[in-house]
Amino acid sequence: MRRVVIPPLFDPSLEPDLGPGPDRNVELLDVNAHFIARLTSTGALGEPAGGYALGGGSGTDTAAARTRALFARAAARITARGSHDAGRLRAMGVALRLAGENDPALRLAADDVELVDGTTESGADVVLAAQRTGLLGPEARWAREIAGDRVVHLVIETDQQLPAAAVLLEAVGPERVVLCGRFAGAHRKALRELAPFSAAVGFDDWSPTWRLRKEWSGDGTRIHWVRRAADWKAGIAWAGWLAPEEAVALPGEAWRECRGAALTVARLTSWAEVTGTDGSRTDLRPVLELVGESLLAVELLVGAPGVSAEETGATARSLLRGPGPRLAGLSPFRLPADHGGRATATWDGVPLTRHTSPGHDLPRWDRFGAPGTLDEAERTAVIAGLNTEFGAVADLYPGRFACCVLDSGAGSRPVPPVWEPSAAVVAESGPGPDDRGPGSFVVNLRTGSAFRLHPKLTPVVERLSSGDTAVLDRISDAVRTKLTGRLLQAGVMRRSQ
Repeated sequence: MRRVVIPPLFDPSLEPDLGPGPDRNVELLDVNAHFIARLTSTGALGEPAGGYALGGGSGTDTAAARTRALFARAAARITARGSHDAGRLRAMGVALRLAGENDPALRLAADDVELVDGTTESGADVVLAAQRTGLLGPEARWAREIAGDRVVHLVIETDQQLPAAAVLLEAVGPERVVLCGRFAGAHRKALRELAPFSAAVGFDDWSPTWRLRKEWSGDGTRIHWVRRAADWKAGIAWAGWLAPEEAVALPGEAWRECRGAALTVARLTSWAEVTGTDGSRTDLRPVLELVGESLLAVELLVGAPGVSAEETGATARSLLRGPGPRLAGLSPFRLPADHGGRATATWDGVPLTRHTSPGHDLPRWDRFGAPGTLDEAERTAVIAGLNTEFGAVADLYPGRFACCVLDSGAGSRPVPPVWEPSAAVVAESGPGPDDRGPGSFVVNLRTGSAFRLHPKLTPVVERLSSGDTAVLDRISDAVRTKLTGRLLQAGVMRRSQ
């Protein structure tokens, strides 16, 4: 029997598709799910909000610390609803950020991990971070206890899992670990020379296929996950996150089974000329004719060679207005590593120079210079500015999660305002973040904002947050109009389309 271990930090909406029934001959140890469940538990996020939510348990009574505590409590309330939606993903993001806030080695986000010192493109930096982090102790002990003296397959699909994989490798014992997964396979040579990975039993070319977890698939349907055209399987419902060239490589029949897809785009001149991360242009019109706009969304990259802030902003706003696939979100552009060693090249006709990064034995991206290109600070500022501009009016993805693509489209029929799933009402018994004493606050994890409620309106808004929209019928027209207008403006309530 193959015993499969999934290290943190991996997309929590995915699980390995290990085959049907009890005879699949695979035993799964999902350490990633264990890690997420622990950090998003009521005990970690709830009352009291001390610990990491208050800045490592220092007890320092500052506005920043009280704000962190307020958002932690909101995340706990949203998670406790039990819904598998964008609110839950954003609450998870809050939990991960707070958990890593004071860790000496790792900073966590909902869909990313950064090393305090260095990068996951450097094996030495990864190993040092794994030795220093204090975030994974419970998972290491749990994995060691469950695995016992058995050989396990440690699945490394992404660079984000590397620090956790190193921790688990040491905990279980390298002599009982076989490395597998797409990232491990792609970087086998470097990992063979990097302790503790070099002490593993060996490598297996096997890598699991993936599917949406039932709780994230909406109706419990088995939905196969596709990142490349070669991942598609006939006769099975699927969703995916694809490069434009991979989308057009799918056969026409594939789109009949599609439940939603996001396309990563670096430049969008027109749907006939869509540029992917590698600089190649793709005509997406045949795909749009087959699938229509309602199942597609676009992840727009910021900082591609020769693409200005003005062009990026215009493209993002055009995607918001439609027609066509909606805007899923904004991500920084990264130039795929050229393992052929070329120093100069062009990207979509723009000349560029690739820069080497000594010590990066696990490279995924190349640093580069190109005329008319945003630098790192400018890229960050553009993303922050557009996210702020779109915050309350655009329902962007909460991160690069597979489950998000199932809600790619939006219809045109307006409906009454509904409560934003990423918002919660939180009561503070002590000084609030605004230093005005106890009170109730509306916290919106989607926009990252919070505001104090008038005491007379608190019961009404609390009922709204629990799904009781009928409570609006029991207040005067003037108060209802003013209240819903304020909540809509803040993005706390929204008109579903």
